[in-house]
Amino acid sequence: MAIRLEKDYHIELEKARVWDAINDPEILASILPNCDSLETISDNQYEAQVNVKIGPISSKFNSILKIFDINEPEGYKFQVKSNGVKGSMAGSGEIKLHSNGDGTRFTFIAEGNVTGIIARVGQRFIEATGKKIMDQGIENFKQKIVSIA
Repeated sequence: MAIRLEKDYHIELEKARVWDAINDPEILASILPNCDSLETISDNQYEAQVNVKIGPISSKFNSILKIFDINEPEGYKFQVKSNGVKGSMAGSGEIKLHSNGDGTRFTFIAEGNVTGIIARVGQRFIEATGKKIMDQGIENFKQKIVSIA
């Protein structure tokens, strides 16, 4: 089942500081709600353990995150592959940063496919949950980087 998420956020920090934050694995992990761990495997490649709950279905996913097409400090593209007992997810996306008056416009775009039991809950429900997780993740990220600024 194909899904697409896209949204702009405003972060009240200059673009260079947001850029540094999205390249720090500890801070980057805050974008993934319920991320138990995010470990560096190699340059621009990470392994994550993430718990996902979509409706009545919960599953722990082992994920590989690759970052590429890095354009400092404008953003980068990413690819994620996740496997769990109740399904799998694979997708790609992009983070774009733009100076925006007193801060930075943070654009998050992701497209992917979900398979297995988790896909059976329905596309609208998965997209709604994905948007909620994305909003929560960006809010966590904002709180974390503003608190260390």
